[in-house]
Amino acid sequence: MTGASPDMDKMDADEAAIEWAILLREEPEDAELKAGFEAWLAASPRHAAAWAATAHAYDRAGDLRPLFTAPLRAAEARPVLPTGPAPYRRRPRSTATHRWRPNRRQALAAGLAACLMLIAAPSLLLRVEATYRTGTAQVRRTVLADGTIAQLAPDSAIAVTYAANRRQVRLLKGEAWFDVRHDAARPFYVDAGGITTTDIGTAFDVRLERKGVTTEVSSGQVRVAYSGAPPISEPLSRGDSLHVGFDGIMQREQRPAGQMAAWRSGQIIVRDRPAGEVIAALRPWFAGVILLRDESFARQRVTGLYNATRPVEALQGLAQAYGGSVTTITPWVIVVSSGR
Repeated sequence: MTGASPDMDKMDADEAAIEWAILLREEPEDAELKAGFEAWLAASPRHAAAWAATAHAYDRAGDLRPLFTAPLRAAEARPVLPTGPAPYRRRPRSTATHRWRPNRRQALAAGLAACLMLIAAPSLLLRVEATYRTGTAQVRRTVLADGTIAQLAPDSAIAVTYAANRRQVRLLKGEAWFDVRHDAARPFYVDAGGITTTDIGTAFDVRLERKGVTTEVSSGQVRVAYSGAPPISEPLSRGDSLHVGFDGIMQREQRPAGQMAAWRSGQIIVRDRPAGEVIAALRPWFAGVILLRDESFARQRVTGLYNATRPVEALQGLAQAYGGSVTTITPWVIVVSSGR
């Protein structure tokens, strides 16, 4: 087994997981190495959990944009105050010189460790900021101080701030549905990454994604605003769905109101959407890591109804219907790829 350490089982699980990631990357065709990895993975739930975290970090290594860092825009009057955390900034480089130069393995290990830190830091910040949040496969319904009903999708978080003249909710992560108690004297705003939905007496859903925000209206009316260039201000009514990208590009659709926020009943309903969207929607329902091996399957257009409460079966159904494959490495790690 090329390069494998005989003391791997004695390492701290997180350290060993990083070492395995390095070895498997360097020798992907080594059958003996793979067998050793599978034996280590099966030896302890702690090993599986450490590998899930490392695999997730490795999967996200190409996308290091931290959570809560919406694109910066010029300061201007907005209905929701910019109370979010300070934008991410790189540390200045040290002026000191170093003779040490990392080798390939050391550099990759440092990169994986940095990825894990990038994932952990926003999670800690989320715990501090959030008024309400949910975990994996958890849906939470709560009544806010004004009587508004808020329902959070799995792996989501909101921060609530009420004042004498306004009610503000910041969607920090994930997705939430609101049935608003209308009060003309105290407007109700939902801010998701700088894209603001203003209630005009309605029930609506807001989903914060990596590239933008989707708002869907179950009843009544809202207005979606974004201070980009050019600025956006779009009214939405019952059955309207609007995706606003952080690049300012809009996509508007009409959908049956009964299909909106279907996650509240544990369903994912898509019509002619990329398979990658279904996979992304299933991730908060799975207590582990879902890895997407290639983009060709992710781009394939799909239509269907999927049971989010049984994410593994949903992935298998998606793959079977559209020519993909699902490989379960452990109960906590699933790889989805094209079957072609």
